[in-house]
Amino acid sequence: MQVEMKQRVVIIMILVWTTFFLLPVPGFSQEEKEATTDDPAKPLTLGQAVICEELFANAPRNRTVVFSAAKEKVICFTAFESVPEKTFIYHNWFHKDIPSSRLRLVLRPPRWSTYSSIQIRKTDIGPWRVEITDATGQVLRVLRFSITE
Repeated sequence: MQVEMKQRVVIIMILVWTTFFLLPVPGFSQEEKEATTDDPAKPLTLGQAVICEELFANAPRNRTVVFSAAKEKVICFTAFESVPEKTFIYHNWFHKDIPSSRLRLVLRPPRWSTYSSIQIRKTDIGPWRVEITDATGQVLRVLRFSITE
């Protein structure tokens, strides 16, 4: 009886070991876990996009469409209400319809805010726009402003 009991214990241990160590178990990275917690049917949704003079506590401050050349910089702030998965957006800056810079910014689920900025120089006087595009190049919003003397 003692021998039969030991054999059963050994068989059970082998079955347990096989179950936990040999059968494939799907693994998830932290990013995949975050992405699966959101509703994948929700599209990327831009909630707020503004041009401002500064950020305070991750929020735009002194929103405006006219900047003095005496100011140091212009900030383009974007806040996304729905980000279904990690992706990228672009802030495409144009001065007098000529591309000035293209900045790639990361977005992470479930919502995210980000910004880009330019330093103002005397040669930057005139009309500007920032085209906010998604990773595929689709324009999400266009913001216009001017820099004056």
